[in-house]
Amino acid sequence: TVQLAALANRLESLEGKKIAMLWDYLFRGDEIFPWIEDELSIRYPGISFLHYDEFGSTHGDQEHEIIAGLARKLTDLEVDAVISGMGC
Repeated sequence: TVQLAALANRLESLEGKKIAMLWDYLFRGDEIFPWIEDELSIRYPGISFLHYDEFGSTHGDQEHEIIAGLARKLTDLEVDAVISGMGC
């Protein structure tokens, strides 16, 4: 079994925050992430994005290395939040 862990606190707003986008390269992320970015940019001034190609695929031959180094990379890049997708 896995021990439950406390969830991170929610951000009060995405205004001025840096958002990382993670993708498994399986289902239409290249189409969907730009829509999400456009809509969030309208709603939250100053929001910025790090795109999925900065991180590599979260599914596939390098997924273990990518996931293992993800927390450190997100910290180093001063990311405030993550959008992770897409599967089907």
